This record gives sequence, C-alpha cells and structure tokens, in this order.
Amino acid sequence: MKNKWTLIRGARIAASILVAAVMLAAFSGLAAWTARAARFELVPALLRSAAAFSAGALATVLILIVLTWLFGRFYCACLCPLGIWQDLWGFVSRRAGRRARNLPVLRYLVAGVVFGAFAGGWALGFVLLDPYSNFGRGVAGGAVLGGLIPLAATALAAVWKKRIFCTALCPAGTLLGLFGRFGVFRIRFTGKCVKCGLCVKSCPAGCIDLGSGTIDNERCVRCMNCLAACKVSGLAFTARRSGTASTGEKLPDRSRRQFLIRGGVLLAGLAAGFAAARSGVVRTAVLALAGAKKLILPPGAGDAERFAAKCTACQLCTANCPARIIVPAPGGDGPVRLDLSRGACRYDCRRCGSVCPTGAIRPLSLGEKRRTKIAEANFDPKLCLACHTDDPCGRCADACPAGAIRPVGPRRVPRLKKSLCIGCGACQAACPAAPKAMTVHAIEGQHSIEG
Repeated sequence: MKNKWTLIRGARIAASILVAAVMLAAFSGLAAWTARAARFELVPALLRSAAAFSAGALATVLILIVLTWLFGRFYCACLCPLGIWQDLWGFVSRRAGRRARNLPVLRYLVAGVVFGAFAGGWALGFVLLDPYSNFGRGVAGGAVLGGLIPLAATALAAVWKKRIFCTALCPAGTLLGLFGRFGVFRIRFTGKCVKCGLCVKSCPAGCIDLGSGTIDNERCVRCMNCLAACKVSGLAFTARRSGTASTGEKLPDRSRRQFLIRGGVLLAGLAAGFAAARSGVVRTAVLALAGAKKLILPPGAGDAERFAAKCTACQLCTANCPARIIVPAPGGDGPVRLDLSRGACRYDCRRCGSVCPTGAIRPLSLGEKRRTKIAEANFDPKLCLACHTDDPCGRCADACPAGAIRPVGPRRVPRLKKSLCIGCGACQAACPAAPKAMTVHAIEGQHSIEG
C-alpha cells in the first residue's frame, strides 16, 4: 500500500496541474472567465487592495496568510504559477540539482525594498519579482524580451539550484515564509529517521539539514516530496510542540545576533524602498523609460503616473482584449498601452478593467466607461477626402459611438466636437484617407466627459 504522503503529494501535483491549466487559459485569452482566477493570487490581491480597494481582495490576502500560518507555504507548492513552472523544469531535467543555500540577508533585503517601495506607492519591485506577473508576461507576452528573460532565468535556476528563486528572491515567498516560520503545523524529524538522505534529495527548497536533524519551515514550500520519499516514517507533519531539538523540529532561531541582523536588514530595505519611492527618483525613471506621458492608456487607468506605479505588466489585459489593441511595453516589462493603429477601443467593452487583477485598471461600469475620455481625436481637413473630392464620405461620423462627429453638407464633411470625444479611435480606424485625416493622440490624464 502506498504511503499516504505519496497520495497527498499526488493530490498536490494534480492541483498544480489544474492551476497551471487555468492560468494558461487565462493568459491565452481562450476562456475569458479563467482570467478572474488571477484575483486569488497573493501579490495581485495585495496590490488590488491598495490600488482599487476591494473587500474580496483583502479577504484573499488574509485567508492566504492565515492558512500559511496554519499549514505553511502551500501557496508556493500548488497555487503559484511560477513555482509550478520551476517544478516542471526540475522534473523535466531529471537532475537532483545542488542544494540551495539559506540566504536570509538577501531575501530580507529584497523583500524589504520591494514592500517599502509598495508602501511608498510604487509596484516597481513587483514588476521585476512578482511570480504571477513574471509568469503571465512570459506566457502572454513571451515574444518580447521582458517576457522571455524571467521564465528562462527561473527555469535555469530550477535546474541548477531548484527553488532558489522562491527561497532567496521572491518577495511573496519571503512574506509567506515569515508566517510559516512561526506556523502551527510543521514538518519535523521523528525518532525513526535512519539518515538515508532521500528527503534531502527530494527537497526543492534546500531546507532540510540531515546532519543536525532540523527542517527550516520558513523556506519549506510544502511540496510534500520529503514525506512521500521517506520509507521509514522518519518525518511527520504535526502541530508545533514545545521543546527544542529533541523533537527534531527546527524552532525559530532565537539568537539575538541573528534576529538583530535579519531584522535590521529588513528594516533597512523597507526604509530604502520607501525613500526611493517617495523621493521621486523611481517616478522619474519609470516615467522616462516607459514614455508614459505619451501613451494612450486603457480606460480606468487614470493618469500616466498612477498607472505606471500600479501596473505590474502581467499582460492579462493584453491577452483578453477582444480588439487586441492593448499591447505590451517595447521591452515587455513596463506599463501596457493602447495601440489604436490596430483598431478601436470598443464602446460596449470593459473587459480590461474586469480582468485586471491588481487594480491598475480600475473596473468601470458600462456607463462610466462610455464617458471616460482616454485620448482625443484630431481632424486635418487637408487630408480629408470629403473636403477635396465630389464623393461624400462621412465614415468617421458613422463610426463615432459618442456622437462627437457630425457630417455636414452633401459631401458629409466632418465636424468634430472635442468636448464629446472619448478618444476611442473608431474614427481613425474608419477613415479611408492615407495618411489619415482623423487621428487620435494622448492626453494628460483620463477624465469623464459631461452628458
């Protein structure tokens, strides 16, 4: 009869496959309803709580944290898409890989800077290190360099040192690890261990120290590999006990020196990240690199600075835009933008706001969306066919859903009322002139038009 932990590990793998399938469907745009699954990812829910407050997003964060405190970092094992990606490469490579070192100073510093910048109003650190966003960027926008690099780097790292990204760099993993470190249920050695080393070989987090008979539950991702690999019940997953090494359980390191070093590094990172975000250095750099003030943004994005501060470039909106006009930044790792040369923003569509998991694109009602000015049309009569030929045109007026263009006279020469224009690009798409007589350009910030 199979070890019960083998069955539990199999259930964990099955759950991972299901999550991977849902995420692939979401980022392929094949099943729009799957895009909502992204709201149950940790970092998107955390960002959404701050950017466009949602009780559901806050509840998601609290539930994940409480469950992690109870059972450990199960999220990393079966809910995190980038974690599943690393496990896949670890399986495909068929290599044991080197044991990842414990790098607490590095992970606390990185997490401190990322969360400090987030507290200061910028999600830049999550653009670079959020596992969900990096996975999405690779799947939905993998044709650009910014999408390929994170997936390739984590795959190579998984082959080399297994889940070193999760235990040394991932800010979400570090946050969950702090709760798992002091959690209720934890993996520990029992008196039946024969030091065979099978658990160490199967562990992707490098958190098992066979020599001292201890397990670092802060780094453990609850893959259950070790419990399934053990042939003699040398490991157990039980509620935390009082005591020390006699239980085989690694309790939190209470060394004052270690506590002061790690706590100091975390506080220094938080201060540095917050100071950088508030000083304007990050703001200036991001806006300059992204060229954000010259962009036409999705309806609900607000102004360029807000959007650049909130968008993690996960590309879920690009994959699910029915008009295919939301495109990645040139490098793939900046805020998305609208490319109205591809078509128009549909008047009855608000898909991008409904699928955005971070709140960077605020969800709008259909009425709000129809009144949101995202750009502005410009009419050049020198290029208009109706102004220089005998054939009537008026295609731009026919296409305008906001009633901002009125055809005048028998040749249907357009008259543009900019106060009614929402900048959807329908007139530009319909204009038959080459070059276009109707063009759409960016504005300083989105706002609601009257009427």
